[in-house]
Amino acid sequence: MMALFYLSGQVHQDGQLDAEQLLRGLSVTGKLVGFRYAVYMVEQVTDDPDGIYLITKRLYPETAHRFGVTVSSVERALRNVVYAVWERTDHGLLEYIAGTTLHRPPTNSEFIDMLAGYLRRNR
Repeated sequence: MMALFYLSGQVHQDGQLDAEQLLRGLSVTGKLVGFRYAVYMVEQVTDDPDGIYLITKRLYPETAHRFGVTVSSVERALRNVVYAVWERTDHGLLEYIAGTTLHRPPTNSEFIDMLAGYLRRNR
């Protein structure tokens, strides 16, 4: 966990890492449309791990409603976030979070699940 804190540069005042810091540690910034969607979805799945099973039926629609956009735009924007992370030359931090070597970009649901799982393990 210390490696991630070093890379992200900060933690919450209570010492807890959150979804926004984790994404920023992966070099995702607020400039990407999907950044806020990803933060919201990771937080939802962190709090309710079963939410990952309903990503298309519940999580995407809830996110779209919260941000006033379409479900398809949420899915597309999240895919852009995943590929932005993947396009980095070093997948070391993402693989550390995933707990395994990655040979292809994760799917949207895999990405949300691995980040949420990491946050749950490090609370």
